[in-house]
Amino acid sequence: MRILHLSADFLWPAGDGGRIRSVAQLRVLSSLPEVDAIEMFCLCEEEISSERRAELMREIPKLMIFEPVFHPVHLFRHPRYVPRVVLLRVFRGIPYMAAKWHSPTVRAALTRALAGRAFDVVWINGLGMAYYLPLIRALLPRARVVLDQHNVESDRFSEFARRQRGLRRLVGEAEWRVARGYERDVLRRVDAVGAISESDASALRELAGVEPVVVPQIVSIASGEESDVDEPRLCYAGNLTWEPNVRGVDWFCREVWPLVRRRVPSATLEIAGAGLPTDPQGVQIVPAAWRAPGITMLGFRRDIAAVYARSAAMIAPLFGPFGISIKLLEAFRHGIPVVTTPDGAWGLPITSGREAYVESEPAAFASRVVDVLTSPAARVRLRAAAYAYLDAHHALPSAQTAVRALIGLAEPSRIDAHARPEPAAVPA
Repeated sequence: MRILHLSADFLWPAGDGGRIRSVAQLRVLSSLPEVDAIEMFCLCEEEISSERRAELMREIPKLMIFEPVFHPVHLFRHPRYVPRVVLLRVFRGIPYMAAKWHSPTVRAALTRALAGRAFDVVWINGLGMAYYLPLIRALLPRARVVLDQHNVESDRFSEFARRQRGLRRLVGEAEWRVARGYERDVLRRVDAVGAISESDASALRELAGVEPVVVPQIVSIASGEESDVDEPRLCYAGNLTWEPNVRGVDWFCREVWPLVRRRVPSATLEIAGAGLPTDPQGVQIVPAAWRAPGITMLGFRRDIAAVYARSAAMIAPLFGPFGISIKLLEAFRHGIPVVTTPDGAWGLPITSGREAYVESEPAAFASRVVDVLTSPAARVRLRAAAYAYLDAHHALPSAQTAVRALIGLAEPSRIDAHARPEPAAVPA
């Protein structure tokens, strides 16, 4: 079996939740003996060196990578692309979440890459590259097309609109309705849909009437992670281009951190993550609340394991229930106790006080942080429960079973049985 993997981002290094999820899915595909080769076509918004491509191919056996094609992932960092998206929205009714991926260059590169080639399965990694579904159907009419959804993407517009007022709210709600229709259309036109959690599967089922297959995130317990840190050191690790993450960190720094420092004056917090705006010299522009005493900004860190190793606990405040929080699972695998919000625990069958602490109010969140900083017994208990959770819910065999169903090697227990509809109406 030959698999074409389409991604809107180059996935290495896997430093944020989206990339970690995507690389994990590649590992599962590569682990299946029936899969002979995986060829990746991806976009990028920075130059990708041959060394980075080689690193990813070493990580994933059977993987070959086409030359990455430039296209902005973060559109407003590349303003010359914005007018095209606006025109597509105004004159052709294509929603922003689809129009941002429109590119004659990408279309031409994909056509060249697939010319004269045959694949059994096309694995679309997220909704972005699904914009090219009509082209994929034309070039590979016999291939099974799988859409691996990381989130219910249109829900992001609903969440945005909910926080607005006046005209901005009306515009946000209108965009949400169009985005929801587009996402529903795409979901119904692929052959199988993957979801990251039962919560997401339920939402996708309600949206489009499809039967997603839940592929659990595979997580192996990191070796040598039984040590405990007694110093009151906290860490945070996350993608700071992701607005729910930024809102969570800002909430913690403004409303929770002063309460923690009042009770544990020596407490420190390291924030690891890229994505904040930068000044002309390339230095991160850090919000004032994030510069409070005891807080250190680390930026992007490839050695995130070293940050975990010197921390007693991790905070994971998140506002917006999208997919699952990969950062929680990564903290679990490294043996780091976690304090999170209800949205941070969304989609994970965990119980507050067992695998992690889950709180929504500043005072309660601060109290839980103080608990894990000052109680070795609490840290030991949380760590043991988190390891047991990973063993029960995130092992490789269950992910392999789900992926086999998605790519047509096994009969899933629940899969949409309707015939393949006509190609999607939105052109690439």
